[in-house]
Amino acid sequence: MNAREGQSGIFYGWIVVGALFVVTMGLGETMWSFGVFFKPLQSEFHWSRTVVSSGYTAFLISYSLAAIASGRLSDRYGPRPVLLASGLLAGLGISLCSLARDVNEFRLFLFLAGIGAGATWAVPVATVQRWFSGRPRAGLALAIVASGVGIGALIFAPLIDYLISRYGWRNAFLITGSLFFILIAAPASLVRRSPEEAPKSAAPGGHVEKCSPPLPVWEVLTHPSFLILGFAGCVTGIAFQVLSVHLVAFSTDIGIAPASAAAAVGLMGAISIPGRILAGPVSDRIGFKRTLAISLFGLTVAS
Repeated sequence: MNAREGQSGIFYGWIVVGALFVVTMGLGETMWSFGVFFKPLQSEFHWSRTVVSSGYTAFLISYSLAAIASGRLSDRYGPRPVLLASGLLAGLGISLCSLARDVNEFRLFLFLAGIGAGATWAVPVATVQRWFSGRPRAGLALAIVASGVGIGALIFAPLIDYLISRYGWRNAFLITGSLFFILIAAPASLVRRSPEEAPKSAAPGGHVEKCSPPLPVWEVLTHPSFLILGFAGCVTGIAFQVLSVHLVAFSTDIGIAPASAAAAVGLMGAISIPGRILAGPVSDRIGFKRTLAISLFGLTVAS
């Protein structure tokens, strides 16, 4: 960032937030939109739904492992190279799905895509928290980054359906993979690890609260709060994954047009945006525990 931007008083962390918002849109393209490919794959290969779902299972397995590894790599090398590698691997894996000839190739390519996609949530969340640790509006900054997932679903679910109907599912995978790489790699150039690495002209000003010393990793992993949050995340994640993957196929089974079914997936993402945005300011006001409890209660009632 140049001197003019620094003199304008813009905290560089907000530029990082904008870049990471674009990165998390990639999750809307991968996790939220896989179900749009479900019926075309069944029609092409005559696979059962269990077999088609197994490809997405391979994606989730590698995604989960990569999310852990990418966080550690980001701590060591910084978020920028990790995100660049993420865009390359996931974009390549998604694009290679266009060449799949059997289910094992399909699983392998989606496994590769998951390795890359694992960084698109863990790294943005960790980075924005590092930038805004002890600063005002930290909750809002995290909420903006999180809302990228909903925007991505709103855009990409209908877009992928259009690409499939116009160019076929193979070309749709190729285009989607290329878009994913651009979506991750382009904003990664703006991301810095922490305020200490920001351009001097954009160094943060104002009062920053001192943070307590970091806990040892093992102590964090075995802390009851972490275990409770991890369990809650797994339960809600399973509910979401099942719904997002099978919603389009189920909807078309009962006579809903594919375009309308894809739009419904995008609408799920759009509806999540207000909750993601409001969660930040609300957590700043009433605390994250109460905010999380309210969110989980709402999800339970809706399910």
